[in-house]
Amino acid sequence: RAGLKRKVLFMKEHKFPNKFVETIWKANKALGKVESILSVILLWALIIVTMIFISCRFIFHVSTPWADELARYFLIILAWFGGSYAASVGDHLEIDIVSTVLKKVVKNADKILAVIDRIGQYIVLFVMLFFTYHFFLYMQKIDKMGTVSNTMGFKMTIPMALVMVGCVLIILHTVFNILLPREYWFGTEPTEKSAEEEEA
Repeated sequence: RAGLKRKVLFMKEHKFPNKFVETIWKANKALGKVESILSVILLWALIIVTMIFISCRFIFHVSTPWADELARYFLIILAWFGGSYAASVGDHLEIDIVSTVLKKVVKNADKILAVIDRIGQYIVLFVMLFFTYHFFLYMQKIDKMGTVSNTMGFKMTIPMALVMVGCVLIILHTVFNILLPREYWFGTEPTEKSAEEEEA
């Protein structure tokens, strides 16, 4: 069931209920690929910067406050871009113990889980819209104050803007998941079985 655990099946021809579902599914998957690449780049940047400030501090006994601060920014931005990728494959809502317990004690577990997943998507959408709106207002205040980085001198609105991008991407993926039929969630390819069922 989980997006990263489910085996992805590649088919020469993908069959979708209609063009709208196909377009949304492809857009969701394409954005997810871009986010995964950006997350890997950010992770390596974080590792390199962290190695610099640790080596300078404990080996060469040289202070590098800029590296310490930059590592914090990379970590925060990585969390949001990683979160947006997780939203693209549905893993931001995965609680395996819930599905495991339900399948053991309830006969119609899949139907109940489908309802829980739908409710979860709407809750995520509401929370993210609320957070993004208030974060945007906070960004405007920071911009008016002219707050800059302590060690690097750039405006604090620059890293904050990247966090905002992560917020918008999570909202976008959540909307995609709400619009898509549940069997097309988790960024997986439609399986041969589901294609046969659709033909039937």
